[in-house]
Amino acid sequence: MPRTHDHHPQPSSLPTALCSVLLVIATLACGTPVLAHHGGLGIEGDLVQWALKVDQWQDEGIAQGHRVKFLSYPRQPLIGNSTRLVFEIQSTVTGQYVSGLTAQLEVRAPDGSQRQLPLPETTGVTAYYEIAMVFEQEGEHTMTFRALGTDIPFDTSFRKTVSRSTLHSDWPTLLGYGTVLAAFLVTWLGFVVSVQGRFATVREGSPASHTGTL
Repeated sequence: MPRTHDHHPQPSSLPTALCSVLLVIATLACGTPVLAHHGGLGIEGDLVQWALKVDQWQDEGIAQGHRVKFLSYPRQPLIGNSTRLVFEIQSTVTGQYVSGLTAQLEVRAPDGSQRQLPLPETTGVTAYYEIAMVFEQEGEHTMTFRALGTDIPFDTSFRKTVSRSTLHSDWPTLLGYGTVLAAFLVTWLGFVVSVQGRFATVREGSPASHTGTL
């Protein structure tokens, strides 16, 4: 008497794959160290931010033979949140990085008030000067880097807009996040579906999946 083995359909693992993708994204987005290096900041482990190049220099100015590069991290400062303001100093004549400066940062808020803050050099990174500060006002702020105590003091200014929410500005970055996340999701799901198809083919071709006889 012929005997058959019923092939029960396997439950779809698409929800499981989606959960895995969300878990990976959450893991990458949280707790990623951001270290200083020439060329910007090094964001370790965050593929999204690395792809968007949010850690690279955003502006630069020339003053008295010095190139001053600037970035803020996060790129979009928010009221009440700590923001890293990073400056790199390089000689336009020799190309060498300039360390050992006594630097100061002057921040002018939209209402005209000013704050003057010491700007220490980053430990272990030559010619990097940075400070973490919390903005209290919404709108455009002017930040002036000043090098004091040198033979020829110099300064240059940069502007940065502070918002209440990332949804109020910096649309290119938000769009970039969406694009990168969508591409990552499609790639991951394609890989999962491909692996499932191969395993399904192997199961269908195995002896247990064919009709047998007693």
